[in-house]
Amino acid sequence: MKSKGFTLIELLVVIAIIGLLSSIVLASLNTARAKSRDARRQTDMHSIQSALQLYYDKNGSFPMNRNPCCGYPDTSPNFLQELITDHFLSATPHSLTSSNPYYYYDYGPGNTIGALIVTRLEAANPSVTGYPGTCRPWASGVNWCDQSSNTYYCICNPY
Repeated sequence: MKSKGFTLIELLVVIAIIGLLSSIVLASLNTARAKSRDARRQTDMHSIQSALQLYYDKNGSFPMNRNPCCGYPDTSPNFLQELITDHFLSATPHSLTSSNPYYYYDYGPGNTIGALIVTRLEAANPSVTGYPGTCRPWASGVNWCDQSSNTYYCICNPY
């Protein structure tokens, strides 16, 4: 008499296949999430850039950099509060992960760089020409906004 059912080997093979397929799906999902966060960061950066330009048009200068030596991260209190006070932004922008905050620098009038906003992207791979819509405030190879060798995304607002 032949018994009906699966053998232990058949069950283990099915479980292994399901495990393999689920790990592939989860890896793809994590990549999609990282790309989504990158898209959000780029959108936030362009919103900040627009607000900075409106602030500059109204006041003739960019907001103060409260940490001139090192940049002012969105994790600090009053990050770009001037833009909210003047109603150019509705809320303080914050990066979606603490490991990739937004940084604001102001190099002052008479400088070709002006105000710089910087963050890091997770999933994007920069090309030799850099990310579309980003700037290189210094010569290629000089700093972290070089884009050809790293994942920083920079937006310059010259005076």
